[in-house]
Amino acid sequence: MKKLLVVGLCVATLGASFGTRAAAQANNNTTIPFVVVTLFTPGTVAVPVDLAVASIVSTENERLRRNQSIISPITGVAVPPEIATAAIGMMTTATPDVRQRITTALSGSGASPSIVNQLISNLPSLLSNPTAGQLQNALSAFNGFVNNSSAAFLVNPPAEFLALHAILLQISTAANRIPHP
Repeated sequence: MKKLLVVGLCVATLGASFGTRAAAQANNNTTIPFVVVTLFTPGTVAVPVDLAVASIVSTENERLRRNQSIISPITGVAVPPEIATAAIGMMTTATPDVRQRITTALSGSGASPSIVNQLISNLPSLLSNPTAGQLQNALSAFNGFVNNSSAAFLVNPPAEFLALHAILLQISTAANRIPHP
C-alpha cells in the first residue's frame, strides 16, 4: 500500500512539474508526452479468501446439510424442507432447476430482472466453495434486492426468500463475530 502511495505521489509531482513546462511550450505548438499510470485495475490483484470467514461458511454449510432446518428470523417459522433444500442447493451447486425455482419465487418482488439476476449470480458456491469477497457481494446483492422489492412482496414473501434471508443472516452474524484487525 505504501508503494502504491509513493507511486501516486511521484506521478502527481511529475504531472505538476510538466504542467509548468506545458504552459511555457504551448506557444510553440509542441506537445509533451503524457504518461498515464494505472494505479489499480480491478480484477488484477488476487485477493485471498479470508480463512476465518471460509471456516464459518463451511461450518454453516455442514450444519444446514445435517439439520435441513431453517427457521425464518422474520416469521419464526421453519421453512418447508423442500424449500430449504432448494435454498441450500442455490448456494452450493445451483443446478438449472434450483436456479429456475428461486428466480421464479423472487420474480414477483417488483424488483427488475437485472437485480434478481444479480442476486442469483452471487449465490452459487457460497456455502460449498466461497471465493474472496463473495459473502460481501451476496449480502450487497440481497440488500439491493430488498431495497428494490415492493412492500407487498416484503410483507408476504415466499418461503424461498425467507430461506435465503435466514441463511445469509446466519452466515453474516457468525462472520461478524470474528475479530477484525
